[in-house]
Amino acid sequence: MTKLVPIMMIVLMTTTAICAAQDVRIHSATDIAHEFTFYWDGRFATQYTAADGGVDARIWGTLHKYDTTNVNLLILPAGATPCPYTAKDIAAVRDFLESGGGVLFLGSYGTFRTEADYRANALAKAFEAEFVDVTATQPLKPADELGVTELESYGGKVVELARPDEWEILIADAEGRTVMARKAVGAGKLIIGCHGQSGHQPDAKDPINQEMWTPLLADLVSGKTVDPDKGPPGMYPEHITEKEALKVQYSDYMEPMADIIFEQYERALPILNEICGVPPSPGMLTTLILLPTGGGGFSSGVSIGLGVWWGGFPDKMYGMTELIGHEAGHSWVLPFPEPMWNEPIATYIGAQLAKRLNMNEEADGVITRNIENARKHDPDMNAMDIAYGTDVPNAVYWGKTMYIWEELSKERPDALARYFQAKRKLVDPERMDKYTPDDTAAVMSVAMEKDLFPWLQSLGLTVDTEKTEIPMEW
Repeated sequence: MTKLVPIMMIVLMTTTAICAAQDVRIHSATDIAHEFTFYWDGRFATQYTAADGGVDARIWGTLHKYDTTNVNLLILPAGATPCPYTAKDIAAVRDFLESGGGVLFLGSYGTFRTEADYRANALAKAFEAEFVDVTATQPLKPADELGVTELESYGGKVVELARPDEWEILIADAEGRTVMARKAVGAGKLIIGCHGQSGHQPDAKDPINQEMWTPLLADLVSGKTVDPDKGPPGMYPEHITEKEALKVQYSDYMEPMADIIFEQYERALPILNEICGVPPSPGMLTTLILLPTGGGGFSSGVSIGLGVWWGGFPDKMYGMTELIGHEAGHSWVLPFPEPMWNEPIATYIGAQLAKRLNMNEEADGVITRNIENARKHDPDMNAMDIAYGTDVPNAVYWGKTMYIWEELSKERPDALARYFQAKRKLVDPERMDKYTPDDTAAVMSVAMEKDLFPWLQSLGLTVDTEKTEIPMEW
């Protein structure tokens, strides 16, 4: 098995209780190889199976290669991405069902690009169902057996069934159209329907319709037993290509994108070194993971994940360029995250990278829009405190950050480089256990060779020279 890189370390819920309601243990595996989102990265199981002893693992690699021996629930989020469900994937899902496993296939029709098909329908049609472009009309009507009379919903679309008489309709919309249905396949059961009836917050704090999901999932897995002493296996992207000091990790689905994305990263790295004035922090930026999404990426500092279709890539270049700068930028920021502007400064670094690659108009547009959005809340940029304030709109954090760095760059075009050089020199993780806004202001002052506290205070930031031990010497 491929060795796991740090960011991919699987999170297993360690509770050993048995699902009390049905005396059934749920071992689920969530496929995030067809669409990566932070909600499906374990959050569904956290909300709907963990409380009853459920254990969940992630499938980051190719679906049909996954070992389902000790899994009785396969969770398939059906997103609008160009990632295909292959004939082997479809056969693997059918075999799992035939063996008694339960499959929860949740989606809502959409297209990634106007000319793209909803790829999940290749799998849905194999079981005589189809996600369609028809919005479900509220209120939804749950079947009596679900034990609820009302459902919460985030909306979504309906499902068409080729042979409705072979399915149990679990949820219908106000017009009688199918929103969720179940049928037996071999010794197992399949539920297909709209994901709008489950929580979707990345913080996993909206377990809507939990009273429906708990018994429904217990029934879904009732056809297959699992070994309670062994958790379901995690699966990681099965390919790792060594590229100089970087590992590029990806599944079969992402293989066509691997070289072209690495080329963009390789092009960006020396420019990022110039922008930031120093190399990445020691031990950082060792692995690049390709994600099947158009919705961004992530960074642990050590590893970065890039959504391979971000911003229309590869047809359009700006979004991917900014994304590489943003996610890689955290590898310069760490080991101490920026206390005022950790995410905004990463995007600002990405915009600076794009400028160096002659994408000035798009980069300037991003910076200008963020500043204008901040001014809607703080017109003179002097009222809201992004250092220690509360109830500060997110737009202000982003826009005021970019305003500050734009102003500093007018005085010294290498302001970012000077800042990271000073931070690397003055901020010692062996001596300091935290990095505060006051420390940030002190490091900025050293970088710019003048006391910036009065200026930052004039912008509404309650930073204080008495609250930092950073020596302001130049």
